[in-house]
Amino acid sequence: MIKKLFKTKPYKKGYQPLINKNLKFNTNENPYHPEIKIIKNIIKEIKFLGNKLKFYPEDSSRLIRFQISKYYNIKKNKIFVGNGSDDVLCNIFLTFFKNKKVLYLIDITYSFYESFIKLYKINYKIIKLNKNFSMNLKFIKNNKNNIIINNPNAPTGKIIKYLKLKIICKKNKSLIVIDETYVDFNGLSLIKYLNKIKNIIINQTFSKSRSLAGARVGFAIAGCHKLIKKMNISKNCLNSYPVNIISQISIKNIFVNNNYFKKIKKKIIKNKNYLTKKLKILNFTTIKSYTNFIFTTNKKINVNKLIKFLNNKNIFIRKFEIPKIENYLRITIGKINELVLMIKFIKKFIIKKLWTNKN
Repeated sequence: MIKKLFKTKPYKKGYQPLINKNLKFNTNENPYHPEIKIIKNIIKEIKFLGNKLKFYPEDSSRLIRFQISKYYNIKKNKIFVGNGSDDVLCNIFLTFFKNKKVLYLIDITYSFYESFIKLYKINYKIIKLNKNFSMNLKFIKNNKNNIIINNPNAPTGKIIKYLKLKIICKKNKSLIVIDETYVDFNGLSLIKYLNKIKNIIINQTFSKSRSLAGARVGFAIAGCHKLIKKMNISKNCLNSYPVNIISQISIKNIFVNNNYFKKIKKKIIKNKNYLTKKLKILNFTTIKSYTNFIFTTNKKINVNKLIKFLNNKNIFIRKFEIPKIENYLRITIGKINELVLMIKFIKKFIIKKLWTNKN
């Protein structure tokens, strides 16, 4: 058993350089920090409650669930909070997918899913995406097995419109998990339909749009409170206190100013449009993205050589060794000055390549 565990292929996360001078476009973090006023409030509250650090945190993340409940107009007993969305997903896989039913997932998706599948020995089948990376929705209708879909998709950035998903979820009798990690960058969440769909769990995070990747807080909202009750049983068998006091205080405060939150989202979308246009001039083909990253390719260059060239300049982007997308790059949207610098070096790489070919 232990030998088999060590043979399980773990999730390969994006490279985390230690030097602060690096430009990181490889892990989809938000380049903008939370509002300074909010950060000060968090620090002030932590100082005030400093003596509570000797105690275990509140085990159900009541402060966070209250804010989520208020923000989405969802009952608290339909909300589960974990140590980042990966922790929430881990709980979902263990609680609902480790059974006789087959789990369906698409062939190009968040690669952590496969690690969970192998770890828990889950029976699964792959749904192949179409050539344009769109999903065959007919396959899902009336399916009796469990399904997980990340929407928007990572790494492609494509989206299934929520009205289509709503119809699919209503017709499907099995459990459907919608991973909405990047949904805040498009606003097309299924949460508004949760009261009408019982067999669904939606997974979200504070790491991307809310600029709190370091706090490690994710959450799930279910169509039925019984699903959350089952997740809590699994949680208490693994880790009764997944979210620390400081993170709970941070999330509670982050809901205070949603205008700042909307302003940052607009900036990222504007920067994404800038990057897409500049790459098009350099003969890159970019898939329309509904996230805080783009998925792009250039058939005239070797992307492995480009990555190596940029790494030597302390610029980090990402690619995946997966069939159909080996020559694609996933680039996180950074601040405008950071993107300008990256484009400058990509131009240099292309010019250098052209010069070498001529000679």
